[in-house]
Amino acid sequence: MASSVATFPLFTVSDEEDDTPTSFLKRARALAKEENVSLPKYLAGMLKHALRGDNLANVHFFQDGSGDTYNTDDLDRIAEQSDAESAAGLTTVGETKEELFAHLRELRKAVDAGKEVD
Repeated sequence: MASSVATFPLFTVSDEEDDTPTSFLKRARALAKEENVSLPKYLAGMLKHALRGDNLANVHFFQDGSGDTYNTDDLDRIAEQSDAESAAGLTTVGETKEELFAHLRELRKAVDAGKEVD
């Protein structure tokens, strides 16, 4: 955790003169503006992820200005899990919504008949 926080741009200081509360807030404001969120939302989001031990360089904000964050590490993990489930045949892919609804109806019939469904 310490290494991910220490390398985050907000906490890196080039000169000792820049290590003031004013310069910290200027850097934070610039990063918040880049992420399209307010300064309080930016600081709260980064603090939440820092406490969780996330790599802050991989944390970004949704561009709707809501202040909700996402972690690219989590997205990568979800994508890998989804690919593994697809490779194992645990997912159903349909070209149209009619195909998917037909598959759901088949599953419903199987459940109603008391059959075990994977």
